[in-house]
Amino acid sequence: MTSVNPSRISSSVANTPKRPRDAGGNWLAARRLGLAVFVAAGLLGRQPLFANPPSRGEVNVVIAGNDRSFAAITKSLTEAMSFISVTAGFEKTAAIDPHSIPDKRPPPPSCFARLWVDATASLEITLYITDASAERVFVRRIGLDHGLDTVAIESLALVAQSSLEALLAGQPIGMSRDDYEHSLEPAPAPPAVRVPEKPRTTAPFQVESRVYQPSRWQLAAGYQLEAWDRVTVRHEAAIGVAYERWALRFGVDLFTTWPVQFQSGDSGADVFSNGVRLQLSRPIELPHRFRLLPGLGFAIELSRVRPELSSPDAQPASPYFAVDPSVRAVLGIERSLGRWSLRGLVGLDFAPRPVRYVVTDQSQTEVVRTPWRERPFGAIVLGAGL
Repeated sequence: MTSVNPSRISSSVANTPKRPRDAGGNWLAARRLGLAVFVAAGLLGRQPLFANPPSRGEVNVVIAGNDRSFAAITKSLTEAMSFISVTAGFEKTAAIDPHSIPDKRPPPPSCFARLWVDATASLEITLYITDASAERVFVRRIGLDHGLDTVAIESLALVAQSSLEALLAGQPIGMSRDDYEHSLEPAPAPPAVRVPEKPRTTAPFQVESRVYQPSRWQLAAGYQLEAWDRVTVRHEAAIGVAYERWALRFGVDLFTTWPVQFQSGDSGADVFSNGVRLQLSRPIELPHRFRLLPGLGFAIELSRVRPELSSPDAQPASPYFAVDPSVRAVLGIERSLGRWSLRGLVGLDFAPRPVRYVVTDQSQTEVVRTPWRERPFGAIVLGAGL
């Protein structure tokens, strides 16, 4: 039996070098720790993919007007200022005093401009803008040709947006405060010098041209004289409606004529006509509120012919109807009188097919009247804008 020395065993064990820990286990633990940190950071620090740009400042807006004007202007200005990252605070007031516009009170730290919008007038809307220190004042007046419509409101928002962009870029706007206050002072009265009164050159009811804008729709009534043949002038009355669009005027008229009577021996007839006429013209602006009106027209005319006989031995034929088309070329001149207008017309009507009025006696036919195919005319028309 072999003996073993215990001291040698312990000594051998003590001198054996230590084995390092498994490198694969350390890498797996580190990976798990990093994954946990990444998940926690994602959950705690999650941010939106597209964040709104930070606000570049605030403006204070004061609006004078009715509820409808206030709502429309507020909506438009809010949208316009959002494009330049500006926040607006709105107030409503009954009226705006131009003398109180340069507000010298210190604004909030984030406020870089003040706006006032006066929408109480019916003919214009006024915009005032000052910087934060009220050292400069910008004034813009926008005419209301068709009331406070979308075009006027969008124009107001565009002016406000461009002015605020200039302020944010450090550019001066408008005039200095001293110049603005000086502009509000009443002009000094001129020295009392007696000047002979000049004759009035305009009608007493004529006002500023932008008050009365030409209406797209117009009612019209007219009277016309037309050379029907060598001996007859036909009278015509007409009423109609016209609409202007794309620099053209489209018109529809209903017309009626005075009866035309003619006689040949014992035979004769009365001709009474009604019809409808379509017209197209191209208004051309002239000085002094005149307009030139070249145009074309097409008409359908329904005529009632009632034969007459003066001989006791014969009987007249029964009345009958005839339908005749015609085309016309016309040239007019129009003078605007506010809502009203007055125009004179000259032109030529052309009948595509000839018309003859005849009397038949047994086997004999006699032509008693032949209207012209080309009929010159003149007319005067009074119009009223709707």
